[in-house]
Amino acid sequence: MLRLLELKQRIKAVQNIQAITRTLAAVSAAKLSRSRRRAAGLREYTRKMQEILFDQQEYLEGKGVSIGALTPLLKERDVVNRVGLMVITADRGMCSNYNLAACRLAHDFWEKRKKASQSTVFFTKGGKGERFFRKHGAEILYAEGWCREGVLAEEVERFLSMSLDLFLKGSIDELYAVYTQFYSPLRRLPQVRRLLPVKLERAGQRSRAIKKWYYEPSFRETFDELLAIYLRVQLYDVLLESFASEHGARMITMEEATERAEKTLADCRVQYNRLRRESITIDLLGVLFASKVVEEVKTTPGEMA
Repeated sequence: MLRLLELKQRIKAVQNIQAITRTLAAVSAAKLSRSRRRAAGLREYTRKMQEILFDQQEYLEGKGVSIGALTPLLKERDVVNRVGLMVITADRGMCSNYNLAACRLAHDFWEKRKKASQSTVFFTKGGKGERFFRKHGAEILYAEGWCREGVLAEEVERFLSMSLDLFLKGSIDELYAVYTQFYSPLRRLPQVRRLLPVKLERAGQRSRAIKKWYYEPSFRETFDELLAIYLRVQLYDVLLESFASEHGARMITMEEATERAEKTLADCRVQYNRLRRESITIDLLGVLFASKVVEEVKTTPGEMA
């Protein structure tokens, strides 16, 4: 009987866990559906921005003008002493190795910079990354968590303003982001992307000749504005990719946990039914034995006396 009570309690506990994992999987699936559409649209916008900026650079370099001399956001520093690293993780776990993979990649980056005699300051987005690097004694300059809505424009603007201010003042010489590129709920790839100074690269072969550009009011003002937009898009992209990767990982992990809970429930129910049958059989045997004893006592009253 005690074993049956234990099984009942275990079945109830597994059912509660299954309800939680099923709910978490449904919530992550809904958030993933919204964020993956936004991420897909932003990828195309980013590609077009890269193409426009690269055309500007090629056109002016063909005229003998160096863009790096016109805007500090494109100029490589002669000596790199201090590097900023933005690490994007989740606030909580239950999403497979999503958090650990990003933290390990960021830690490897940090170790390589140490060997090159360069200091690293951290900007963390997500509680898991902040706790990981505080534990390892890293210098965290800025840390924040995620809001329920996911990626907000206010967060992008806040970090863009802060990072540009640090870079232009010379407090950091380079800025990198460790984030997780989203391909599908089953495929995610942690990556390191350099944000500052901006490095313009064409994403493919040029399909047309570069036309002459006319700038109003001037090239410097136009290009500075385009670079600011490009940086804003880059930040938005890494945050959105990471947000989609987190919920893709959590959705798959919770679905797998729900399936394991269902299998455990099935095993527990089989075991419970077997023990229940054994208990009923023992009770029936006890009743039959008692009735047999009663019959024997009735048939032999003299002997019993």
